[in-house]
Amino acid sequence: MAKLDKITLLEQSIERFYERYSAKRIAMATLLVGVLSLVMALVVYWGFESGILAALGGLFFGFIGINIAFLCIVPPAKALTDAKRLISQAIREPARIKSYDMQKVLLLDSKGKEHALKARDLAVWTSLVVPYLIESQARGGQPLRKKPQRKLTASERKYIEQRRKEVLEMEEKIEKERKSLEHDRRELEMRSVDLKQAEELVIERLTGVEQAEAELEQLKIVAAERANESASAYDAKVAAAKAEELRVKESELSALKRQLAEDRRNFESQKAEMTKLQAAATRSPFGTTHEPVGAQSVEAREAALEARMKKLEEEAQALESRANYLTDSENSLIERLDALTEREANIEQSEVDAGLRKD
Repeated sequence: MAKLDKITLLEQSIERFYERYSAKRIAMATLLVGVLSLVMALVVYWGFESGILAALGGLFFGFIGINIAFLCIVPPAKALTDAKRLISQAIREPARIKSYDMQKVLLLDSKGKEHALKARDLAVWTSLVVPYLIESQARGGQPLRKKPQRKLTASERKYIEQRRKEVLEMEEKIEKERKSLEHDRRELEMRSVDLKQAEELVIERLTGVEQAEAELEQLKIVAAERANESASAYDAKVAAAKAEELRVKESELSALKRQLAEDRRNFESQKAEMTKLQAAATRSPFGTTHEPVGAQSVEAREAALEARMKKLEEEAQALESRANYLTDSENSLIERLDALTEREANIEQSEVDAGLRKD
């Protein structure tokens, strides 16, 4: 009986609240229309200096304005009645409270349809209904429910557990792939350093060969001038010294060519190793894809895994860019080696034509 009396008193308080609310809105609309009608009458009187026209203008504006104000400011009586009945039913049957928080309250009507309370209804709910529900729950009443909970079936629990195991396996696989990519990155950096050293060595050899070529060209010029000299001016000792110097330069050039050939073989070997390493470093970090998990906790973990997968893919792309740069450097160096080989062939042919060597 005490509980029913409290519910009855609460419903009466809610009804009085809506009556006061409706009266306030009517008074607000009436006051607003009255002030605007008076202003309109003054404007007409100021424009036409006629009291009759001012009175007619004020009455006409008041008639139009009162209808518009009641449509826009005063809430319909049916809406207030429905809201009051919905709140009263929720008080008597707390199971109709679908969900609630400080900004939104969802209630179920007799047909099971959801209704969200408006701002004016939230004021009633916060000031009158919430204290009653808290008191009722404290005395052992039916607890409030924010959201209905559904128990998982055995098959759903089994499926979620299976998907959780798959996620753990995926985490282990990602960790292995990450370590493999880190190892490939370190090895690629070491190979790039070796390749840079080999490139510097080949450039040094090229510089030496170019210097030897310049000296050999100078000797060829001297030999040509010597051939044009007269027999009386020919010095045998000078000729022997020049011939000996020419043989020394030829031996130095032959040694440089052998060293350059050896460096080229080393470079080709390092290039082959770099190609294998590039294929390993630029591989796709994951071979298979997985379907999304149906459980909320597993979805969160898979979202984190996708972020890690994206990061690893970016690292793989960075390795691929570096490997492409090294490949371009290799191709440029190979082109220079080919050009040097062609120049060596031209120099040898020039030596044969000048009579400095015989093949």
